[in-house]
Amino acid sequence: MINLTPVQETAVTAPHTSFLLGPAGSGKTTALQHRLLRLLQEGETAYTLLILVAEPDHQQGYRDFIHQSGLGPYADLKITTYIEMAREMVALFWPLVARDAGFARPYQPPTFLSYDLAQLQMWRIITPMLADGAFSDLRLRPQQIVSQLLDTLNRAALNALSLDEAIARQRDTWVGEPERLLHLTDAAKAARRFRKQCLENSLLDLSLVIEVFDTQLIKRPEFHRYFSERYRHLIVDNVEEQTPAGQNFVANLMNATQTTAVAYDSGGGYKRFMAADPLGANKFRTLCQRAFDFAPIFTAPPEMQQLANVVENHLMHTTHPTAAAEEMVITTVNGRYRRDMVHNLIPLLAAIIAEDGVHPRDIAIISPYLDGALRYTLTQALQAARLPYYLLRRRSSPREEPRVRAWLTWLALAHPQWGVKPAAYDVAEAFDLSLHEMDPARAQLLTSRLYMPEEGALLPIAELPPPIAARIGEPLLELVEELRLWLAEQDGRTPLDTFLYNLFANLLAQPRFQPKPDLAGAAVCDWLVRAAGRLRQSAAPMGLATPGDIGRAFIEGIYNGLVTARPPELGEPPDPDGIMISTIYGYLLAGRPARVQVWLETAATGWWDIPNQPLSNAFVLAQSRPADLPWSTEEDFAIRNQLLSRIIRGLAVRCQDGVILATSELDRRGQRQDGVLWRALKEAISR
Repeated sequence: MINLTPVQETAVTAPHTSFLLGPAGSGKTTALQHRLLRLLQEGETAYTLLILVAEPDHQQGYRDFIHQSGLGPYADLKITTYIEMAREMVALFWPLVARDAGFARPYQPPTFLSYDLAQLQMWRIITPMLADGAFSDLRLRPQQIVSQLLDTLNRAALNALSLDEAIARQRDTWVGEPERLLHLTDAAKAARRFRKQCLENSLLDLSLVIEVFDTQLIKRPEFHRYFSERYRHLIVDNVEEQTPAGQNFVANLMNATQTTAVAYDSGGGYKRFMAADPLGANKFRTLCQRAFDFAPIFTAPPEMQQLANVVENHLMHTTHPTAAAEEMVITTVNGRYRRDMVHNLIPLLAAIIAEDGVHPRDIAIISPYLDGALRYTLTQALQAARLPYYLLRRRSSPREEPRVRAWLTWLALAHPQWGVKPAAYDVAEAFDLSLHEMDPARAQLLTSRLYMPEEGALLPIAELPPPIAARIGEPLLELVEELRLWLAEQDGRTPLDTFLYNLFANLLAQPRFQPKPDLAGAAVCDWLVRAAGRLRQSAAPMGLATPGDIGRAFIEGIYNGLVTARPPELGEPPDPDGIMISTIYGYLLAGRPARVQVWLETAATGWWDIPNQPLSNAFVLAQSRPADLPWSTEEDFAIRNQLLSRIIRGLAVRCQDGVILATSELDRRGQRQDGVLWRALKEAISR
């Protein structure tokens, strides 16, 4: 066990309600963990303890701490997020709240829609609307429209706003071109249709889970009695990342427990795009009987704060000290193109590991975005240098993974009655990925001769002319025919998830197709089976009546760009002890410090940009913002500066040895880069 500071010791033993305030790395979570340990050591049963964290990944840190203490048993210890708890409580108390919440058939058990299923349901609503001309002239892909419509629903609920209030805010605060109001009208129509279908069929997406929990359940005396009888001690970490709904939950129930401890990261609030309200969380300082200020930062030297000061002074016109900031810039890496930047960066990382004794797990490569081309260039270069790495991804589009496309191609060809006809390119790619000895040239040749795109079917290998068959080779042709016959034997009655499992386990993973274990393929198969299983189990309430309806919705949803919060692993299995590759917010929310950080594409505007969401403005929907205040260019500019300043401060307190600034002259579109962050850091770079 580590030695606690006097402030930590006092916070661990504080009675009643306490508020822990300080920057990341100042020991707040450590104090909360020791508080939890002390309660268990004093005989408090794990069943009576509730720990609320901001991210599901943060749960493991508490479990590991208790496990390493050698204390047990603690199986009943409840470590969860506000959203997970809301879903669990709504399911438990469903008969009590369903009718008053407006569900048409309260006797029908609820069907909880994961994010991917909610997207599929919204797809079915906007598809006919798009055909009728809705959202015309809006420069967004249909998948972006779906995501932003769900964002509006979710942000409304998480900000304790009704759907009508959220729609009114979007319209009343817009002062730009009038066409946007037409788009917002279409968005309101789609959102209301989605909500109507959910209420008619007992479907609960995230927004309805939160709305039912926040407006119905926690106001019931039965819930208060359950909560006060069950939980005697409440611990809340990173309350600044909680939404107004989550903060209201904590504020309303903190006095129902014997003790409550709330920790606030003074530089946090990174989930503002997901309705986090760091300003609203300030109220807990006055709500709590004791407040503790955590000042020293244990994860970064003071010079890193001065580097953050350089950026903040530039953006916010402050005058914080910056004298030693340049000491924390290890070096800069340049290149005309992104591939040149990566080519110059990797040898430097290899030297830091080999010569300076920095372990790969203590290096983080942080980028404002990780598009497919940059991710591929980076991972290929790391593999060539034999440097271990792993991708930290919060969400992804599965259609970007070639194996996902390949498996869906075989799924479609096995079910021609569904009417989904893969493109010839997809069939050739599927052949190349499914047969170990196949190569792209022979896969393309094979597809051009055996695949009938108009019918969505494969011909027998007997149809190949002898010269073509000779070029392909008899061993490969035998596997192609085996695959074709296996697909033709499917009768369409096998459940979707079972088919996908059988396709991989009983056929494509066999040694004759893949001599070595296909670990990446297994990860993709696992994701597809889980996703298909969720869809099949929720199909009836979603209005998908037949296997064909389910199969088409599954394939079309992924090909249309469905985004998942549980993406399949791309490429080889990740190495948890390797170099972390992450986007900005993924790294900050993970909360893991590093000795060396690489700020990739430092000159890119992506560091300063905020998501283009014309249908769902996260800042307008914030509960703490005046409802009728027009959204101005000045506010947009100020928020960008504030967010970037907070981002750099958050990175700085998680970095021990310094940063490498890596950038390219031209972005992926060939445009010259000179972003706000690069301009802000020029002073430190020049010194």
